[in-house]
Parts: sequence; structure tokens; C-alpha cells
Amino acid sequence: MHPKRQKGFALLTVLLVVALVATIASSILYQQRLDIQRSAFMLNQSQAMAVAAGIDTWVKKGLAFDASQNQVDHLAEAWAQPMLPMEFEGGDLGGQLLDMQGRFNLNNLAETDETKREAWRSLLERILTRQNLNTDWVAPLIDWVDADNNPIPGGAESDTYLLKNPPYRAANQLMVLVDEVQLLEGLNPAQFRQVRPWLSALPKVSAINVNTAPEPVLLGLAEWMNLSLVQAWLDVRMTEPANETADFRTFLGQMGGGEQNQINQDLPDWMITTQSEFFQLEGLVAYGEANLNARALYYRQDQQVSLLQRWITNADD
Repeated sequence: MHPKRQKGFALLTVLLVVALVATIASSILYQQRLDIQRSAFMLNQSQAMAVAAGIDTWVKKGLAFDASQNQVDHLAEAWAQPMLPMEFEGGDLGGQLLDMQGRFNLNNLAETDETKREAWRSLLERILTRQNLNTDWVAPLIDWVDADNNPIPGGAESDTYLLKNPPYRAANQLMVLVDEVQLLEGLNPAQFRQVRPWLSALPKVSAINVNTAPEPVLLGLAEWMNLSLVQAWLDVRMTEPANETADFRTFLGQMGGGEQNQINQDLPDWMITTQSEFFQLEGLVAYGEANLNARALYYRQDQQVSLLQRWITNADD
């Protein structure tokens, strides 16, 4: 081979080796940078999760203290006020406690007393109807939370859901999460997004707190409830919440002009309350590059507060 050609080939080989080494080195540096960033994020995420878990102590003490002060729960109390973002070393956190008994408890439709169960069903259907939403999923909801696998009229059991792709079975037990409603026959995603803020899934049948319930839930309490009556109560309860259920019924009689006996009959104490046992934390924790949504469900009985459920997810999920 000609000497000049040999030198050219050798130079080309050297250039190829240099390019290959540069590519490998660049890939190693890039992977190393990714590993460092991943490790830093995982460390930040662990710290954020530790902070989120630490909020439990604050919530439990706050709810226990509230119970020691009075036997009434309403939106003017300290627990109901949003916690503005509070800085700590390396991050910040914020959140709010929500009264889950201000919402309609889906598991009330598992009530074993047939009369009460039908009353809860009518209440939910009124909530939906007065918001111009369909009620097709209410009967499937009853089948979902009851213990048997026999569909009621308009309902749906496992034989319906096993035909879906992917197939699944009816739970035939109490709902654990409100999101389970999306599995029901007759409910579309758009409607679920609209009704979700009015619903809860609590581990036992629970009365509705009239001091914290939103407008749609209050509007569904009885056939004779109307928007002007509900709005009047929403305005009054901010400064004069009901201390007892009798106060609420008296208010409705005075403002609405209805028969007091009928009001008392339509709104019994097992349906409404002024004291709540279930509260949910909606929190946001930021630490470094990690941003987490921290949700937790608490059960308060007297001055004892227990953590029932906790969900921690990335804020972008």
C-alpha cells in the first residue's frame, strides 16, 4: 500500500477511535448526571413523604382539641380554614381539612333497614335530578355495595361487568374510595367529575352535617327544599350554625313556611347531624424537586382521632 494511503487510513482510524471514545464518555457522563438527578429527586421525595406523614400529629391534635371545646362542627371553626403554604427548611406545605359528612356517603345505600335505604336512595336521586344529571347509576350503586349478587330492577351485578373489557366483578361490599363509582354501569366520566365533590365513601352509614353540606346536598334533603331556602341557610350558618338538628328544622319551618311536623318527619336525626366524625386532609408538600399530594381520612370519636386511610401521589398525577 502506498505510504500516503497508509497514513490516511491510520489517521481515519484514530479519528474513529477518538469519536467512539468521546461518544462513550458523553454517554457515561449523561447517565451519571441522570443518576445524580434521580437520586436527588428520590431523596427529596422521601423527605416530602416524611413531612406528609408528620402532618398526622398536627391534624389529630387539632381535631381532638376542637372536640374538647364543643360538640358542633361548622365551617367557621379553625379546622375548616385553609392552611396557607408554610415554609420549612428545604420546602413548604399547605392544605385543608374537609368534612366528609357534609357530603353524601355512597355507603349509606348499604343500609340494612329498607325504609332508611330507600330514603337515602331518594336523597341521592334528588341531588342528581336537581343538578340535571342522570340517575341511571344509582340502582347499580346499590347492587355494588350490597352483599348479594342478585341485581335489583335497573341494577347491575357481576354478570354485567364480566362482559366488559377488561372484565371485573361487582364488589358486593362497602366502597373504599369514591373513585370506585367510575366502575358503575350508567355513569360517564364527565358526570363523575361533576358529582365527585359532593360524594364520600365512609366505612359506615353516616348522617349529613347540615352545617357543612354544600348547596347540591342540602337541596336534595327533601322534596320541598328549594334554592332560596338553601341559600338562606348557607348565609345564616356562617354566623349562626345549628347547635342541634332541631335548630335547623326550626329554621326551615320559619323560613319556608312548611308544616313543622312534616319537616321533622322528612329530616330525622339519623339523616342529619351537626357533629361530624370523618374528616379528610387535602395537602400539598413541596421539598426540593418533589411535589406531592397528601390525602388522608381521619375518624374522630369523642376526643380520640385515628388515621383510617392515606394516599400520597405526585402532584402531577
